[in-house]
Amino acid sequence: MEVKTVEALVSVGARYVGRAPAFEVEPAWWSEVEAITRHLDQLLGVRTFVLRLVRADEAVIGRGGRVVYHVEALDEPRPGVLDESPLPEWDSIVAAHPLRSTWAEVGGPSRLIEWARDVVGPLDAIQVKTWNLSCLIRFPGAWAKATSRFCSIDADIIEHIRRYDETLAPAVLATSCENRWSLLAHAPGTDCWEPDRPSVESVVSRWVAVQASLPVDDLDAPQLLPHALADEIAPLIPRVALSDDEVSGLLRLVDRLPAIVGELDSAGLPTTLVHGDFHPGNWRSDGTHRVIVDWADTFVGHPATDIRRLHDFLPPEKRDHAAEVWTAAWRRAVPGCDPMRALAPMSVLGPLTYALMYQRFLDNIEPGERIYHQDDPAICLRSALDVAGCGL
Repeated sequence: MEVKTVEALVSVGARYVGRAPAFEVEPAWWSEVEAITRHLDQLLGVRTFVLRLVRADEAVIGRGGRVVYHVEALDEPRPGVLDESPLPEWDSIVAAHPLRSTWAEVGGPSRLIEWARDVVGPLDAIQVKTWNLSCLIRFPGAWAKATSRFCSIDADIIEHIRRYDETLAPAVLATSCENRWSLLAHAPGTDCWEPDRPSVESVVSRWVAVQASLPVDDLDAPQLLPHALADEIAPLIPRVALSDDEVSGLLRLVDRLPAIVGELDSAGLPTTLVHGDFHPGNWRSDGTHRVIVDWADTFVGHPATDIRRLHDFLPPEKRDHAAEVWTAAWRRAVPGCDPMRALAPMSVLGPLTYALMYQRFLDNIEPGERIYHQDDPAICLRSALDVAGCGL
């Protein structure tokens, strides 16, 4: 398994106390931090939390290489373990930033854990994931999650969903909309990265049924509507690092968008809540019960966005089956619609939608963590251009 080399800059509160010796951990994903705090807790003899990424190698975005984190120790570390040499750039590292995530601030993970323990009791808490989109804490039988100001609140979205299918998402134990915190019951089973046919049939058809029933007017979720794409993509193009030929091609594509959106409309599908990251790794199954997790990327938009996302993560031999299940589910939910007509235009409109989403991430996270997404808008725009260039 691929690993990452971790360098931890450790503070007690905001006071710098030293640099830990570099160490290797797996998995290599920068946002995965459970193995990091486990190692540091043992090394330093005190509880630690990863606050945020300070910098990382750019060889492979998101994983591997040497990664530097700001780590908060909750008490004075064991003597003689850290390199206590002054760090000239420390003041700039710890300086407040208006776009910093709340859990990346000193005391941030502790505040989330304290809130969750008011509900679940004094259970052991393990920090699992931390990056610019969320912080995830595992308790026995429960998960606490904080999400960014520009993301949806998992528990809030789930409360709406469970009114129509109480088995489709984890149970909500507590919500703090003010802090954008969710406390959710554990979903048994494993992630469905390689879903079997029953899982595809169950999850896709049940999600479509909810989408068709759930009114979107009262949802606290951003909008990414196909009819707005031309107006929103045009000003995005000059902000992204693209070749002159790519810019010219995208500007021509913008001119074609009304016709492509018209073809999408001909499918007769409604504006709905879109999961936003509907890949099978966000499904959990114990073989009998199947739930969808990670609702922070939800938005109001076109439902074909989700099947397109799923298509991109499935192996080729499973894609037709998923599309058939999705199409049949929408025909049951909206008699007279023609869902198949939405698939071709969404192959262009989907990447454009995600280009806007990723740019929204970049515009709302502090500079040090933009590395996670800095290439994503260009990748999505090129994908849309490639598909459109094939004659759609």
